[in-house]
Amino acid sequence: MLPCPLTLENVDEYGVRHLVAVTRAAARFFACLAEGSWVPGYLASRGFEPDTWRWRGVGYAPAAWDELTAHLRDLGFTDPAIRAAGLAKWSGRGALIDIFRDRVMFPIRSMDGTVAGFIGRAPPGADPSIPAYLNSPTSALYRKGQVLFGLCEAQPAVATGSRLVITEGPLDAMAVTVADPARYAGVALCGTALTHGQARLLATLDWARVPARHDPCLGAAGVVVALDGDRAGRLAAVRAHRLLRGVTDDLAAVSFPPGSDPASYFREHGSAALAGLLDSSARPLADLVIDGTAARFDRWVEFTDGKFLALRAVAPLIAGLPPGQVARQVARVAERLALTHAEVTEAVTTALSESPPPAP
Repeated sequence: MLPCPLTLENVDEYGVRHLVAVTRAAARFFACLAEGSWVPGYLASRGFEPDTWRWRGVGYAPAAWDELTAHLRDLGFTDPAIRAAGLAKWSGRGALIDIFRDRVMFPIRSMDGTVAGFIGRAPPGADPSIPAYLNSPTSALYRKGQVLFGLCEAQPAVATGSRLVITEGPLDAMAVTVADPARYAGVALCGTALTHGQARLLATLDWARVPARHDPCLGAAGVVVALDGDRAGRLAAVRAHRLLRGVTDDLAAVSFPPGSDPASYFREHGSAALAGLLDSSARPLADLVIDGTAARFDRWVEFTDGKFLALRAVAPLIAGLPPGQVARQVARVAERLALTHAEVTEAVTTALSESPPPAP
């Protein structure tokens, strides 16, 4: 028995180790049930070979109310531990029931390989009232803004020069990795926009050891943000650039057509086509950020005052870029606004002199 009930606020070192054992046992349980469920057929319909999802430890949560809970109890785990691990909850009738039921299960691992939590995907044709994706609740092991699906598995690939591609969902991350595992490693957000915690996690990777790719626009191997081509995608690009520019100088973006994402593109066109899109469509993330900022003034740029309003808005962004990327953006903005290079350069220089000093 544990010395005290486990809650998010009351988990000592012993309790954390106990929760790690609970989530590990749950991951094995889900993985063992995958073969006899609808999961293999579903993943095959999405274009994934069995070796791809088995390597990830993808599994199946049965539809029964408490099958996982009963299994974990049989292994000797207590109800408080099962709840604290984010795997069960009390029903309205006072019974402990599984949180994940009838879902394909994607384990989310911490950087050391610990199973921190899960993403569960509902079956095709599920009732619209059922959320398509369900994340583990916050626990002592799992906070969705502090982890990235697939980052643990991507570490060796990044260390040998693969670009890290940030996507929205686990199937997107898997599709990117399958597209060209020697050049791309997909990771996925866990039901949230990119956070400071996730950026800090990426900063722990050893980017200095990543071999350089001699790309005149993108530089060394770094981070690619795979975005929808809609307004929400553009806003996400701005946020990603702000959070990631301290991680690596090489930030790129790939915009997919509206209604499309890496997983659907992979399913419809295959791995070679997805790799080709990542190759041909990647452009500096700063392009999207600066273009999006300048676009807010499009209705006024036919007037001189409007041009300089736009210039004053984008100049601080350019001033904050690595030195090697400034000339490209000066040229782009000068062309977009029909201004001279000298005018844009002066605005950038002014913005640089007005920027606050770095924090001590």
